[in-house]
Amino acid sequence: MRHARLTVDLDALAANYRKFRARAPDGVAAVVKADAYGLGMEAVAARLAAEDCTRFFVATEAEGLALRETLAGDRDIYVFSGEASAEGLVPVVNQPSQLRAGPVAFHIDTGMQRLGFAPEDVPDHPEVVLLLTHLACADTPDHPMNAVQLERFETVAARFPGVPVSIANSAGILNGVRGIGRPGIGLYGGNPYSDRDNPMRCVATLEGQILQVRHVRAGESVGYGASRVLARDTTVAVVGAGYADGVPRLLSNRGEVAVRGVRLPILGRVSMDLTQVDATGVAVERGEWVEFFGPTVGVDEVASWSDTIAYEVLTGIGRRVARRHLPAAVGV
Repeated sequence: MRHARLTVDLDALAANYRKFRARAPDGVAAVVKADAYGLGMEAVAARLAAEDCTRFFVATEAEGLALRETLAGDRDIYVFSGEASAEGLVPVVNQPSQLRAGPVAFHIDTGMQRLGFAPEDVPDHPEVVLLLTHLACADTPDHPMNAVQLERFETVAARFPGVPVSIANSAGILNGVRGIGRPGIGLYGGNPYSDRDNPMRCVATLEGQILQVRHVRAGESVGYGASRVLARDTTVAVVGAGYADGVPRLLSNRGEVAVRGVRLPILGRVSMDLTQVDATGVAVERGEWVEFFGPTVGVDEVASWSDTIAYEVLTGIGRRVARRHLPAAVGV
């Protein structure tokens, strides 16, 4: 029996996709790398394909091959790493050694200093089907880096008239940046912005099951290191999920969970398999499910408490966590 579960709301995923599609006249390509940010690539891609998504991005050739097995019909699968020799996969070429005959996409590094050609080094190629770059600061729309990168990119794009371009990530799409949008975190319910309210619907809910309810007297300590000493008599719910399941250890003594929409503080240190929470004043029972993030406790809140970002929280969900996709995935 598994005591932790991840529920993925595919209807909310589809609604987020439609929101991006409405803001991207040139179309949308879904980023489904890292097992669709930890939410399950097969079910996620199938639902997006049912929403008429025909373009997908993955990180590696292995991910691309797995996605190709999942999807039927005419779908474009781009591989960010540039290492893609299998039929049906389009490499995103980052350097001259990856050039090959056949369709390719060119990645232009306009300021991230990661993968890609420097603008002045972009070669000619007879079958470039897409030009792309990645914005470093799209989550802060007024950041001057956005204008710098766009100017550098447009200089290259002018050399390839008629070739489609892809510039905008989730925030970039909402900011109105032209081209084929490449939403990632926003599809999965994370906030595309660093300084604004989240415009996306919640997609993922991580829960753990209460394994025991304890009544602990004031003055007793909770968890490893006795890092939390109780100031009052406390009802402690012991939840069957810990950092091996993707509950960040940095939530120790600072994060919150929720039961039936009521927020409860985490007590003591999160351990590998268990987390203790203060359920005083709330009638909780063994077997009840506790939300670590979802509709009540946002994944971006959890990320903030953990000194990280929602991307890491989602992709860090453990393999032993049961995945549920609701409604059932639509075949394609």
